[in-house]
Amino acid sequence: MVQILLELVQQFLDQEMGKIIDKEIDWIEPIIIANNIAENKNFSDNFIFLYSALDQENNNSKSYISFAIKEIIKSDNFTEIEERILKNNQENYFGYLSYELKNKIEKFEAINNKYITIPQLYFASFHFNLEFDHEEQKLICKFPENLTDKFENFFKNIDKNINSKRKKLNITDLKSNFSDQEYLKKIQNIQNRIKEGDIYQANLTRKFHGKLNNTENNHFDIFKSLMQISPGNFSSFIKFDNLEIISSSPELFLDIENSKIKSCPIKGTSPRSDDKIQDQKNFEYLQNSPKEKSENLMIVDLVRNDLSKNCENNSIKVDNLFKILSFKKIHHMVSEISGKKQNNKNVIEVIKGCFPPGSMTGAPKIKAMEICDDLEQIQRGIYSGAIGLINKNICKLSVVIRTLIINGNKFEFQSGGAITYDSDPAKELQESKDKNKGIIELLIKNYE
Repeated sequence: MVQILLELVQQFLDQEMGKIIDKEIDWIEPIIIANNIAENKNFSDNFIFLYSALDQENNNSKSYISFAIKEIIKSDNFTEIEERILKNNQENYFGYLSYELKNKIEKFEAINNKYITIPQLYFASFHFNLEFDHEEQKLICKFPENLTDKFENFFKNIDKNINSKRKKLNITDLKSNFSDQEYLKKIQNIQNRIKEGDIYQANLTRKFHGKLNNTENNHFDIFKSLMQISPGNFSSFIKFDNLEIISSSPELFLDIENSKIKSCPIKGTSPRSDDKIQDQKNFEYLQNSPKEKSENLMIVDLVRNDLSKNCENNSIKVDNLFKILSFKKIHHMVSEISGKKQNNKNVIEVIKGCFPPGSMTGAPKIKAMEICDDLEQIQRGIYSGAIGLINKNICKLSVVIRTLIINGNKFEFQSGGAITYDSDPAKELQESKDKNKGIIELLIKNYE
């Protein structure tokens, strides 16, 4: 009865809002608009920014900004978001899927230990929605007709000057769920399991967490700083009340549009160097390494299998294999897999069929996740999950890596890497630290 009443109220509100305006306006860089929202007390408590920070290096890049919150979905399963998107034909929902939602897809023993307590699934729809086509330099705005004055007033007062001075988080301490030596021992444990034939690869991760000295309620300046230090083409800033997600992810989990599904797992890493000769050597090592290629290929096969659950027969193909992408802090090996969605499958079914992202698990997927749960003994939370946009016909989700989570006066971030039989434990440890370089530069205190 309560749910029926809520739906009736929402229908009434939708009718009161009137028709939706779909309008193209003059191009403004998305980070400028996002900065203005962050500084506007009317909108700064809840808004999202999905940012293609490397649009000049990537074709068909799009960014999204949504603000003026309309509807919120908080849950520990997929049921409500699936019902909502199937009912609301063109409504966009923005938010995150936590790694622990895997327990709703397969039977895993729950881990109760966690540092930050937040919903496992958190999505919202908004009254004001902006879509940026970087290649065409088009900015499309959608908003209710009766909010036209409010929308136009916001843009009339846009300040195009943006403070680019780097900011840092003032933290009181920084701890981890295990030490460097413990991490090395856990790598050896995985290698023993590989030797015994349990798995081929496992993505072991390590969580860092601590508290902030200040109680600021908005850390968009930290996001801007991260974009200067380590931008990613699937970056995001999400603000849901006291929860902030600051991400510079380089990895696409799922892109679904017009029944075409694309996934671009990253597996294989080499550090950048200020020395051009050394940097080229690092690039060539990654490009030619049999170990890194083997690591990547295992995940390509895993993603192909995940997609096959909801794709048409014989539609899955590998469009790019072992491509090297270079970012400010790191070189990555990425492959691209695509398929055609079956007509009788919806977007959420495809997501569940591939969740969590294969690059964050290992192979075989289920057994690798069991082993990582046993070794890590703390919830990953948003890390290793997905961030982005979902509606009835499309989804654009990134893999949650290179991501800082702030909730009240607590923060956490995480990193790891794929462990194979040939892994050098010391190098794997260093790789896990290399992946954190961008976030570490945001902190006043460093970790050893």
